[in-house]
Amino acid sequence: KYDEFTFTTKAATYDNSTVNNPLKRIAVVPNPYCAQAIWEPKTGYASGRGERRIQFINLHPKCTIKIFTITGDLVDTIHHNKTFWDGSETWNLLNKENMEIAYGVYIWYVDASGSGLGEKRGKFAVIK
Repeated sequence: KYDEFTFTTKAATYDNSTVNNPLKRIAVVPNPYCAQAIWEPKTGYASGRGERRIQFINLHPKCTIKIFTITGDLVDTIHHNKTFWDGSETWNLLNKENMEIAYGVYIWYVDASGSGLGEKRGKFAVIK
């Protein structure tokens, strides 16, 4: 007398084969980063300037980001390990010793070789 429906679902997954070279979409925003941008919060820091940050976007769910100075010195390493719903990673512009970085050009390197995708490099600038 009554209709009965049965649904079966499976968990969402990240399928590398469905995306054309996903590493091409990785980017840093904002680039260049202006050290006194109006979108920075004005509270919580002694300088009144607020938190400094950039975002790496369109990342694979599991990858490593390394940031270098233009001369090749390692500034920081970020391990991105999130669900495929969150392809971004925020960096607070502090080096591995938790000190503020200087103005200039930086090289970023994303390693997603563990997932079979490979690696990508780029650069961003921090200006006054």
